[in-house]
Amino acid sequence: MPPFVLVSRSAEYETRIRALLGERLAVVPGEFLTFGPEAVMSRVPEQPRIALLGPVLNFEETKGLVDALTAKHPDLGLIVVREQRSDLEDWVDELALHAVLSPEATDDTTMALLDRLADWLIMNDRAGAHDFDAPLAPEINQMPLVDLADPDESTGDVEVEVDLDVDVQPEPEPAVPGWEFPPLDSGQAAEAIAVVAPKGGQGKTTLAINVAAGLAKVAPNSVVLIDSDLQFGDITAALDLAPEGTIVEATSDAAIDELILKTTLTHHKGDFFVVASARSPELGDSVSPESLARLIEQLRGIFRFVVIDTTPGLGEHSLVALEHVTDAIFVSNLGVPALRGLRTELEMLRTLGLLPANRRIVVNQTEKNVGLTVKDAERILGTPVDIEVPRSTAVLLASNKGVPLIDDDPRDPASRALRALVAQIAPEAADARAQKRRRSA
Repeated sequence: MPPFVLVSRSAEYETRIRALLGERLAVVPGEFLTFGPEAVMSRVPEQPRIALLGPVLNFEETKGLVDALTAKHPDLGLIVVREQRSDLEDWVDELALHAVLSPEATDDTTMALLDRLADWLIMNDRAGAHDFDAPLAPEINQMPLVDLADPDESTGDVEVEVDLDVDVQPEPEPAVPGWEFPPLDSGQAAEAIAVVAPKGGQGKTTLAINVAAGLAKVAPNSVVLIDSDLQFGDITAALDLAPEGTIVEATSDAAIDELILKTTLTHHKGDFFVVASARSPELGDSVSPESLARLIEQLRGIFRFVVIDTTPGLGEHSLVALEHVTDAIFVSNLGVPALRGLRTELEMLRTLGLLPANRRIVVNQTEKNVGLTVKDAERILGTPVDIEVPRSTAVLLASNKGVPLIDDDPRDPASRALRALVAQIAPEAADARAQKRRRSA
């Protein structure tokens, strides 16, 4: 049986290790972790001696594998393949590992680590010398050994690709997860919707969240919400999400591979996905306008609806987003400065040729007795208003709960206005709600 096993989501890394170990290596694609560590364990060879876990496995996945592998094979040598990050020390402290290896480590370093661990297992009666007897290529046999504890040899950055085209033994399919990526219908055009405001505080993010949540009711798991406010995006906070990946990983070179890109998404229980904003403004600066454009186009190839919460104003990233969308929602409150700012924004986009033909104007947080009406807003804007969303304390209550308003309080007037906005984008949303009312009558 192969003495080495690799569990990884990176086809590039798998190719490298296969070249080094040949027939001594068994590979289990990391995508089986979607169904839990048991699905991986059923594909692990009968008596592995050394397991390499990673790259592109998160902590919970790795911990589940470590626990399952050590329970079944207590003498197994364990190596985590992971780049240097601030939480690496926590991984080492909390997982029963023998070594950490950088995915960028050279072939010499990789083989030296494997040889050193194999020697240690043999010396401690956890394996026999014959377990590692299969001949290696001459140039590999001559590689020098290195110290397992050398931190310079066990850290680094990662660039990975994923390929599921791996020969595995057929067996009964494990239970599927509660969600999946449904394919786009043949000939169905994806819609990309930018939510835009001239300045902060207009309720743009709330609208983006509720539009995504509303569209997910007619296209479950075929909606993705991008938080492209790279400095101070807060969609994950508003939805009480703890993302593993962010827009930084989603726009990396590795994420050109669709399967890698999918690993950067965070699934919301409302049956839509989120591309989380960068964890800090400094990291957000690494996302170029060009990479954001590529991300939007990639996601349009996967999802029926792509909703983009943009940075306030018309910076480079917002302009690029508008270049790659089919629709736009422009948001302003019922204040003269905000309305004039939106009018200027619309005029500038019209001059630049970036004003989407499918656009909706939303006046948000309206209330009586403030000296302006929606009719006044239309005169200032020079264009009709499509949706008026009244001010409501339910908006803040829903945000504090981490729940979209349309799910938290469907009867609230603001919630109804948001559903009307969703119905303008996807008329079947109104049809579905009407059918639901008839069934409950």
